[in-house]
Amino acid sequence: MLSRIFRDSENAAVNRKRQIDTLKVFNDNVTEIQEDVEYRVEFNAGGYGMAILVSLSPEFPLEKPVLKVTPQIDHPWVNEQSEIISAPGLLNFTVHSDLGRVVQAIIREFERRPPPLAGDVAVGTSTQQRVQEACTNGRASPAYVMPTFPLVYPQQRVLQFSELLDLTNAELEQLNQSEDRIDEFLDKLPPVQKLYKTVDDMITKNEELAKENLSKQPQLEKLQYSVRDKLETVAALKNSYENLSQEYQRLSDKYAPSNIKESLRLAALRSDEESERIAERFLGGKINVEQFVNKYVQKRTLSQTRKTKEEKLGSQLNELQRAGY
Repeated sequence: MLSRIFRDSENAAVNRKRQIDTLKVFNDNVTEIQEDVEYRVEFNAGGYGMAILVSLSPEFPLEKPVLKVTPQIDHPWVNEQSEIISAPGLLNFTVHSDLGRVVQAIIREFERRPPPLAGDVAVGTSTQQRVQEACTNGRASPAYVMPTFPLVYPQQRVLQFSELLDLTNAELEQLNQSEDRIDEFLDKLPPVQKLYKTVDDMITKNEELAKENLSKQPQLEKLQYSVRDKLETVAALKNSYENLSQEYQRLSDKYAPSNIKESLRLAALRSDEESERIAERFLGGKINVEQFVNKYVQKRTLSQTRKTKEEKLGSQLNELQRAGY
């Protein structure tokens, strides 16, 4: 199930990380040389300490990884530059392959059939020639001739899956050949079960949050309607405010002291003009003395009153202006 989850992911970064994770899962002694790019997998074969250098290009896993073995060995899978080129898993490598299993299969091949070091072949050949020359020249042949090799102590391997110790070789072989058995084995591992439990807990929590959000939907809709009504009220109040502001400005201009003074001056002029017309009508014999006196005195009094108010208001405005208002 776990590997299916990985395979279903189409994200390139996730696929790359999954491949690197399989390298660490299926192999021991994995050392990160450069994050996400280069790794070193150490192992022992034939009493020698060896290592496979794994180099990943930017296009990996769409491109095959580059695997090199050190020290240089003599093996059909390895070319003269110590690059592993003919391993079956590497030849058939695709984006759906597991890097960890490919490297694991190569290490198992070297462990089951330990390859000789590249220098050992030359040393063996040279020693045999020297023995033959000694026999030809009549010298006593040595009882035993053995080339000297550096003594390498196997490194202690730390198993990441202690459950493998309880399996027989046959069960391990079946596990290696069956992907379904590997999935079943991985599903029973405590870390994987813990991961599943964490996923289930997160799903349950997300469902609870979704239900809680849905339960608040009526309240949110009610608040939305309330906000909409208030926005409409604000818009109406804004229009009313603008109209009242215009009316206030009109009245403020109309009843400004300077405008009132000007209105008093114009009104006094009109009263003077009306009194002049009354006098002309009297001189023309259109009204009698009594009518003339009443109307003329009334208009002149009104005119004088308005002029007085105008002068007083003008004086007050001048005082305010001098005071800085």
